[in-house]
Amino acid sequence: MSHLRRARTTYFKHFVYASYYNWLAVLIVVTGLIHSVFPFWFEFTPYRLAKKIVDGTEKNFIND
Repeated sequence: MSHLRRARTTYFKHFVYASYYNWLAVLIVVTGLIHSVFPFWFEFTPYRLAKKIVDGTEKNFIND
């Protein structure tokens, strides 16, 4: 469980955040594929979702 110690989190908190970020990743794939066919739909949605993942993990888990 050194990963949890390094992230300074509990198993449950890690589960909740990882599940949330994984669902956002699924949305990135779906909206990205739709956007690749219809460029006028979801113009910046995949980018914003990816940024939400990066910003959230840096805020909650990066403590360097």
